[in-house]
Amino acid sequence: MGKTALVLSGGGAKGAFQFMAEKYAREGKGYKWDIIAGVSVGALNGTMLAMEKYQRLEEVWKTISNDKVFTGKMNFWAGIRLIFGAKSVYSNKPLRRMIDKEIDPDEVKKDLRIGVVSLQTGGYMIFRPKDPGFKKAVLASTAIPIIWAPVEISPTQKDMVDGGVRNISPLGDVLDDDPDEVVIINCDPSDPPKRKKPFKNVLDIGKHSLEIALNEIVVTDVREFIRINKNVEEAAEKGVTLHNENGKPYKHYEYKIIEPDEPLDDSLDFSREATERSMEAGWKKAKKVLG
Repeated sequence: MGKTALVLSGGGAKGAFQFMAEKYAREGKGYKWDIIAGVSVGALNGTMLAMEKYQRLEEVWKTISNDKVFTGKMNFWAGIRLIFGAKSVYSNKPLRRMIDKEIDPDEVKKDLRIGVVSLQTGGYMIFRPKDPGFKKAVLASTAIPIIWAPVEISPTQKDMVDGGVRNISPLGDVLDDDPDEVVIINCDPSDPPKRKKPFKNVLDIGKHSLEIALNEIVVTDVREFIRINKNVEEAAEKGVTLHNENGKPYKHYEYKIIEPDEPLDDSLDFSREATERSMEAGWKKAKKVLG
């Protein structure tokens, strides 16, 4: 078997779908990952997978709850705090403690890269386990703007946030390594997220607006990947080699995309009921896609 890459998107609590889809791929179909790339919850799942802490990752998802991830609520006092300079609605101290406890960069056994975005420069940065501040980078990759405060990784890397702001599905992070097969696990359907319930407050509106924008990013990235991949295949059949702007030949990739057929629960809903629904959907969709 050739080199296989796993690409994990963001999605907050919907990462339960991702966890179970990967579990089916690995345990049910025998996939072994040579490269793992993730942003947001994909950075968390990806790091645990790269450490081969499979059982512990399952325990985390099967016992997760809101209070193990964040504290606070959107109410009058939260609004007052924002007016007077607070950088977020919620606190992610419980998540920070979980990351400190569970993640050890020295235990990473796979080629891993996670993505974060600098609010100061707008730039997208890739962190690897050997990079200084890797644990903080994992936390930063989960820091959805306004929901959680930006993270200072180092004095020169301040105000770092969720990598999904620029790169919700970090597909490009693995292609330069020329994998033979790419498995992409997204936490949302390709269609724009729909809203059936009335909006509760301005945070609700902002969060849904961000989800629509992020959905467009991932759909565009995947659509472009598929388009180029098809062009490369058709050109090769005619004996033609296509090159990128740097003169490097394009490669044809085998790929699988696993994503929900229907929208999952809210990205901040870490309740047992919601995560169980997402896990069931992840297992079923992976089985449908991979056989």
